[in-house]
Amino acid sequence: MKHPMIRSRRMRYGGMTVYLTVALITALVLLNAIFSALANYKSWYVDMTAERLYSVSDLCYELLDDAIQEAESENGKSVKAEIIFCEDYRKYEKGSVGHYIYTTAHELEQAYPDNISVSWFDCWVEKSRAVELGVTASTNVVLLMEDGQKRVFGQKEFFTFGSESTTAPIGYDGERMFATTLASMIGGDRPLAVLTANHEELYYDNSLLLSLRDAGYNIQMLDLYYENIPEECELLVCYNPNNDFIVSDGISEVDEIDKVTAFLEKGGDMMVFLSASSPELPAFEALLADWGVRIGRTYDKETGHPFNAMVKDTSVSLTADGFTIYGEYVTEGNGAAITSILQEGDYTPRVVFSDATVLLPADGYTAKDGVTYQSGDRIRSDVFVASSRATAWSSGTELEGYDDPLALMSVTTDASSGSRVMVCSSIDFAREAYLKSPVFGNNDVLLSVEKDMGLDNVLIGLRHKPFATDTISSITTAQMLRWTLGLTLTPAILILAVATFVLVRRKYS
Repeated sequence: MKHPMIRSRRMRYGGMTVYLTVALITALVLLNAIFSALANYKSWYVDMTAERLYSVSDLCYELLDDAIQEAESENGKSVKAEIIFCEDYRKYEKGSVGHYIYTTAHELEQAYPDNISVSWFDCWVEKSRAVELGVTASTNVVLLMEDGQKRVFGQKEFFTFGSESTTAPIGYDGERMFATTLASMIGGDRPLAVLTANHEELYYDNSLLLSLRDAGYNIQMLDLYYENIPEECELLVCYNPNNDFIVSDGISEVDEIDKVTAFLEKGGDMMVFLSASSPELPAFEALLADWGVRIGRTYDKETGHPFNAMVKDTSVSLTADGFTIYGEYVTEGNGAAITSILQEGDYTPRVVFSDATVLLPADGYTAKDGVTYQSGDRIRSDVFVASSRATAWSSGTELEGYDDPLALMSVTTDASSGSRVMVCSSIDFAREAYLKSPVFGNNDVLLSVEKDMGLDNVLIGLRHKPFATDTISSITTAQMLRWTLGLTLTPAILILAVATFVLVRRKYS
């Protein structure tokens, strides 16, 4: 005999409610699975992120509009470019990361139907065309200009990664990749950037080279001892030198400093990246002193060993030691003009300098203000400085006599030759973690300097687009401490206040 409760009306209605709930949930799960399968097969995708994050941005269209119009005005003919996918296009439509690339290409085609077209072919079937385009097993997208210029991409180049060893992308970079490459190619012949390679220059990754290439430069490595700087070279880059430049001293007939000096006297430009770990390089530093830059340095009293002064600022540091800091934009003079595009926008990106050495004004340069110095026709303008709370350190000791502001990056201009020499106090400034960051503006700063040096069609402001993440990468150590204290103390204070109120009310009720 069944229990009366089981036969009750309430039990029957409750059971029916459970059955209907289970059936509804099951139906929703099945409908979701069916729709997901169809969306994957039919490529039903809509960018639902804030401000259509992975779609082509309005800023990209504005920058491309200007670049295309300028190129067509100068050349007197329409810009024609073709984006070619070298595998079956369905591989880019069925939900893989390649879908981002394919969608961006089609959005550009729709926005510029007279300038950009999208096509595909199977490189495994049409092998002769693959060879003609320069496609390899690791490349599968080609940007081909009507005049024959082409750029072959690997799919990985359209994404950003947390480190070189990981294969999981953390962000999408396709919009910037297509736009900057197109802008650099429609300007005609690409200028040549030469990187010195015979002073034990140590590159921790290839991000600086990729940044120069994407900005529009052809890249060439140069052994300055055996080779001369090419006549067509417009930019000389010296990154992280660990051996001094050779000078003619009665032993060597070659003088590398003379080669660099002659290049600059002809109007060439130069970029130099140093750090607090850079060794003492007397000949090279004498060249930098001619351009207004002297490295802050102390010497061990017993051994005479040199130590570069390091910039420390715990108030805006990303690390506990205070040596990975945000730089402050200079707001006056030529230094401010160089980064004006970044400072005038709705969002001014933060710029990171890690393990930076102090850049002092060289002897013979007169201070015009706190960030500008002059000697004859040469004017050194600081572009970034440390905050007023920053201090100079060496061998674990704070140094005295270093006045604010401490310079982090400067550009010196020679009015007679038109040459410019940029000196950056941090080699980490040009590493992947900061150049390809969706948060920091290091790459935009390099583009701004290159634009000031005369590079055409520079697209500044296009950002890497991060995928969803639960990590916070832009909070400083000081902010972290404040948030920790706030989140720890606030609940305790609230509980204490409520408990006190209740006890008082109970006592007098």
